Amino acid sequence: MQRLKTILWNILKAICRPRQIATTIVAFLLIGLFRFIAFNMDVFNPIARGLKGFSTTDIFYQLMLESPRDTSDVIVIVDITQLYDRDSIATVLEEIDSIGPAAIDVDVIFERPMDPVGDAHLQEVAAKLSNAVFSFRMMELDRKRNEFTRQAHSFFAKDLNLNEGSVNINRGMVREVPISFEMGGKTYPSVISRMMEILQNEPEGEFNRSINYKPTVFRVIRHDSIQYYADLIKDKIVMFGGAHESVDMLHTPLGQLYGIEVLCYALKTMLEVDQQESCTGIPFWILTILLSYISVCIVMAYKYKKRPFGITEGVGIGFMRTTLITSFFVIFLMTCYIAIGFWFFYEHHFNFDLTPTLSVTALAVTAADLVRFFFECFTNKRS
Repeated sequence: MQRLKTILWNILKAICRPRQIATTIVAFLLIGLFRFIAFNMDVFNPIARGLKGFSTTDIFYQLMLESPRDTSDVIVIVDITQLYDRDSIATVLEEIDSIGPAAIDVDVIFERPMDPVGDAHLQEVAAKLSNAVFSFRMMELDRKRNEFTRQAHSFFAKDLNLNEGSVNINRGMVREVPISFEMGGKTYPSVISRMMEILQNEPEGEFNRSINYKPTVFRVIRHDSIQYYADLIKDKIVMFGGAHESVDMLHTPLGQLYGIEVLCYALKTMLEVDQQESCTGIPFWILTILLSYISVCIVMAYKYKKRPFGITEGVGIGFMRTTLITSFFVIFLMTCYIAIGFWFFYEHHFNFDLTPTLSVTALAVTAADLVRFFFECFTNKRS
């Protein structure tokens, strides 16, 4: 028993060394300093946007692009990019409805009347659609109150009491789908929330949900091929809108996607049972600090130990400790973290943001040199 206590005590002393603890703290302080400078000086605004818009999930999704994509058997897109008159749009909607889709998302806002014949036809069709969600947009954000002040609806929405949902999405890096929005003390559901009500007969609450961007092919059906692809529409979810609208491009972890594709990924995420689970809050920071400390210990063992990992003395050890080789070692260590994180993400749908841990690992040598410098200055003054 005494021997076990001695072993445990020696392990604890080896792990909890003051210099390694100080190095980890300094690395976190350096990250905080860089972020403070980036977010509070106008000249560094591009860097700030990059820091704010980065997550290791972006790396994971990019790695997934290397594997074959699944094709969705639930969601299809009906492309009306080349349709400009509302009479034709109404006719296509009628064709789709006659086939019997599970639900239709009309990703178009007919804000103003344009053609009496086409408008009347469109309004007539909209009145008959029982399983469709029409889009509206929240407009003119009041940044002080963080609330929208105006809405853009289809011109016939009020008369027909349309089932509507907001299509607002963050114009930065789109990682989440909003479930609802606030305006004038009232809550308005998103189009995804409305679609889920139709498909599962229950609302989705009021919180944002992370979008699972596992690369997927969503079939695109031309507006003039509805009957030919009727089997792909019947009992399926139809996203009705422009599939190639260049003005509706959004930034995502998979690169730029059309807005209607982002809605497809968001709806697919909501429908899937195996949604991502993210490590957040106190557990996230406990695990981050632990992994960061392990990284510092490994890097310091490589950089400063007399015989790191069995390397012999002499020219070899001097070469292995050069800045270039040490940088390669740090990159290798970061790659190992990414590989492990990707395995959890891909196999178990568990997301842990490694950004702070990777940042500490990258700054470990710099932080260790600073700690060593101040320690030597302090001991020299004392002596």
